[in-house]
Amino acid sequence: GIYNHQLTESVEKVPFLGDLPILGSLFRQKMVNDTRTELLVFLTPRIIKPVNSSN
Repeated sequence: GIYNHQLTESVEKVPFLGDLPILGSLFRQKMVNDTRTELLVFLTPRIIKPVNSSN
């Protein structure tokens, strides 16, 4: 299969208050998103008999 791993970090904050040195952590939120996906391809072999054409 094909593997994909994506790690995303984002910060949401209240303007100005989220930037304060001591109290800023009360007004901001940090999020980490870890996404892993896998693509699997399944193949099923089949035997096809040739068609006899009578002329």
